[in-house]
Amino acid sequence: MKTDQEIMNSIRAAIDDCTRGIDEAPSLHYQIARKAKGEEPVVKKLSTSAILVIALVIISMTAALAAGLGLFGELAQNPRGDSRLSEVDKVADPIEREWTTDDGITIRIEQAYYEGNRVFISYRMSGDWTSTVLHEGSPDGEINWDWVEENMIVSQTMISDEPERQQAILQLDGQSQRWIESTEKGLHDGLSLADGTYLDIIGGDNIVQEDGSVIGWKECEIPDDRLEETLTFQAKLYRIHSIMYQDGTTYRQSTERGENTFFEFTLNQNTDLTRLKGSISGSNYTAMAELTAGHIDLRGKIMITCPDAWIQVWKTWENPDHIDMIEDWYLYVNGEIISENGVQGVGISGENQLVYEVLFDAMNDLTGISLVPVYQNQQPHMEEAITLEIE
Repeated sequence: MKTDQEIMNSIRAAIDDCTRGIDEAPSLHYQIARKAKGEEPVVKKLSTSAILVIALVIISMTAALAAGLGLFGELAQNPRGDSRLSEVDKVADPIEREWTTDDGITIRIEQAYYEGNRVFISYRMSGDWTSTVLHEGSPDGEINWDWVEENMIVSQTMISDEPERQQAILQLDGQSQRWIESTEKGLHDGLSLADGTYLDIIGGDNIVQEDGSVIGWKECEIPDDRLEETLTFQAKLYRIHSIMYQDGTTYRQSTERGENTFFEFTLNQNTDLTRLKGSISGSNYTAMAELTAGHIDLRGKIMITCPDAWIQVWKTWENPDHIDMIEDWYLYVNGEIISENGVQGVGISGENQLVYEVLFDAMNDLTGISLVPVYQNQQPHMEEAITLEIE
């Protein structure tokens, strides 16, 4: 049971997360700003609605802690939280394993869940996982620069949500020679199997808390030929030492990777899955949908065979002829719209074939479900709905 002080710390962290997102990107790593698009930075202010959101977060966070939710449940309350995490919290295994490395990093895997071909984990990390030192002038010695970029000012193109590093980044403004020496330790994006097979990350986030610790979650995909009823997974702690040097308008960076530390845990697979299929023939295309429903979400693919002109638009991201084509898919149940935000990505597969990856929240009732295409006019075409049937 959390103490009152721990509850208050969590609430303060929730407020920080709300306000941090206004000026900084949600990542522990440096990110290239929207330089390519020529977008100018704008001053952002807290609106009344944002203040109300913060108040609601305080209320929901307090309720979550009082209800004794797991870490997935707490993460679901965060403004950046994935809506599926509440369901993951209900079915996840309580791993509650903790490791402390020789260099003082403590990793605690709180919960994990293995369903179908995916694994989810929630974790906490504490210790001296990051440090940043700003220097004047140029770094001494022979340095192997692995990134050199002309006409690039770090303060204008990079950001970090680690406050100390963000302040240092702002000093690399091109007005004089300055450089940053930094170290970072953290969990690798993906996970691995015990035999070394890499599991690519397809979802997740990490959030810096007020006390400097980190909480986060990951969703990783397991190759079909590696699926077994019971699997041992590995989380990997990486170590990175970097030098970032701004010399006028020239930027140089050198990165060295240290040793890795692995943390293992074993899970049993949930195979309680329901598969749904459906197809449709449109005026100039055919489409087939294959989705899988589990305890936490409804996900799958819509594969369409279409005119080559559609393929060219997705290849080039240009549509000078204003071709009317499918851009999105909405989820309906018994004719009522449920979600307009299911498409996660669009890819090209084979000749004249597009593949839409879709993801929706879990549903208790899988009857009456349909997927409706949306064209350039942003209007759903109900007459072309794909009705999904349970296999």
